[in-house]
Amino acid sequence: MELALKTRLKELVGNDATIRERIFERELCSSDISAVPFAKRLFNTTPELVIQPLSIEALTQIVQFANEERIAVFPRGSASSGLGGIIPTVRGVVLDLSCLNKMLELDPEKGTLQVQTGVRWSEILEFLKLHNLSVRAYPSSFFSTVGGWINTGGYGIGSLRFGHLKDQVEAIEVLFPSGELKSIDSDEEEFVRFFGTEGQFGILVTATLKLRRKPTKSLPLLIYFEGPGDAFRFMTEMVQADIRPYHIMYLDAAHLETVNKRLGEDLFRVNDAALVEFEEEEERRNCIEFAEHRGILEEEYLAHYLWHERLFPMKQRSGRPTPLVCELLVPLKRAVLYLTQVKRLAKGYRAEIQVEAHLVAKDKALVMVTHHCDERKLFPYLLHMTLIPALMKLGIAGGGVPYGVGIWNTPFITDRFDERTLTIYQTYKKKVDPHHLLNPNKFFAVRTKWADIPGILFKPFIFRALIRSAVVLTPVLVRLMGLKEPGEAESCLEETVYSCMKCGSCAALCPAYMVTGDESLIPKNKLYLAKKLLAGEMIAKSDSDKAFLCMHCGLCREVCQNDLDLVTAWSALERMLEDKYGKPEEAIRNFVSAIEADEDYWRFAYAQKI
Repeated sequence: MELALKTRLKELVGNDATIRERIFERELCSSDISAVPFAKRLFNTTPELVIQPLSIEALTQIVQFANEERIAVFPRGSASSGLGGIIPTVRGVVLDLSCLNKMLELDPEKGTLQVQTGVRWSEILEFLKLHNLSVRAYPSSFFSTVGGWINTGGYGIGSLRFGHLKDQVEAIEVLFPSGELKSIDSDEEEFVRFFGTEGQFGILVTATLKLRRKPTKSLPLLIYFEGPGDAFRFMTEMVQADIRPYHIMYLDAAHLETVNKRLGEDLFRVNDAALVEFEEEEERRNCIEFAEHRGILEEEYLAHYLWHERLFPMKQRSGRPTPLVCELLVPLKRAVLYLTQVKRLAKGYRAEIQVEAHLVAKDKALVMVTHHCDERKLFPYLLHMTLIPALMKLGIAGGGVPYGVGIWNTPFITDRFDERTLTIYQTYKKKVDPHHLLNPNKFFAVRTKWADIPGILFKPFIFRALIRSAVVLTPVLVRLMGLKEPGEAESCLEETVYSCMKCGSCAALCPAYMVTGDESLIPKNKLYLAKKLLAGEMIAKSDSDKAFLCMHCGLCREVCQNDLDLVTAWSALERMLEDKYGKPEEAIRNFVSAIEADEDYWRFAYAQKI
């Protein structure tokens, strides 16, 4: 982007937006939670600017300017997905929407809440508690944003009872690339086009959510079975018997075995299990009666523990820090066959997998297959990456549907949407974004920076042929290499850096980020700085100084998926930075003074009992 354009943009937004130009701040927006080694080789992932609008008016001005000057725009929320849906592909401008996070209008009588889409689901539930209200369903990535869930999926905790997210939203406001701001009600034809289409048509600005009374009880049951066949038979028959749980999860035996290892005790049976959440005593009693002679009931306190863990779906379950995840919707009647095929395929890869599934309707489940490995061991990691599309292809053959698209699932776009829907979407894209400036070069088709030669590999028929070859060749290579991953002694800082899931949960409770709005202060981004330092890369003195702007309050650890010892890691990071760049005493004093003078901080501190 030319300097003149940057200058005009700064003058346009004035104090209504924060513009970040430093290389480190821009690099922070070049990835999501996935670790794809070749992403930066295929795309220009580091944006030219990161802009954080502080008002809808400023956002509108920025989008209009980008449209007039033909600048690509990439909206970004908490970045908690892993398919590349928010990764820049042609530099452009990243729009950080995290400051558009206001609760706008609560109507208790009507049972609705209008919010800006940068607000997190965790914040909404805390707000609604004060009014004895709750949302109907929420994502398992509890600290993700409203806009993120609308854009990327829409199934989660509570979907079994209340349906897809589009059935729980009354209206949305959308900012189109032209700068037009439009309110769209749920009965309008355009409405559904913004659910699961990953920001291809417009930027979601507000959403009006349908609410319910806050449930007075949480009554989970954990039921063990001899295998997945018995577990899925029980879950299918239970919902057909009109027993009405709020939510049902399937956990395989490997999942519970690793929970035991993490806790250091054999608290759970190593069996396949169903975790069933009820909110009414009568429904719970009906389930207990129904489960008799079908499964084995576990102690109530263990069911409550696992129900709490639903909010941490990415918690590390092995000694390998990098998760590879396949996520798709599977017909309930095909789920057992699919899991049998998955385990057979994973065995050839020598991959230790764990399976979690959420019933999202009476006839389908959202299945998540996870394998942990280590991105630092590049060749084994690349080999195991081929397992994920192979698992996806296997599920699609059995009637499954990819849960998301982004970049990496673009070869499966014709499996995600039927031909008629895809044609409607492509036509609509040309109408509302004729210059392809909004989140370009992904979703409908991948285009790379290399004259699109690598992009050809993402064409469905070519990609499927490559996956078929990988399924044959990879197990052979795995056997030849052995793929042993011996443990190596690591410092606390190194272990923390490579065990971070980059989920962004820490941002929700970080007082430094809350007061400053500076993304570089978020714990996951400080760990990115530490990763560069450990790799021997050069770091700017200004970036080093910012790493010291921390209250060491430990709240980040309370919501950390992996319960990482973050405070100890901060101390180690600060020692390394001080030795190399010095300690910014004055900046630290100014930071502490600013924090202590901030009223929002003290309200937050009182609420969290810091």
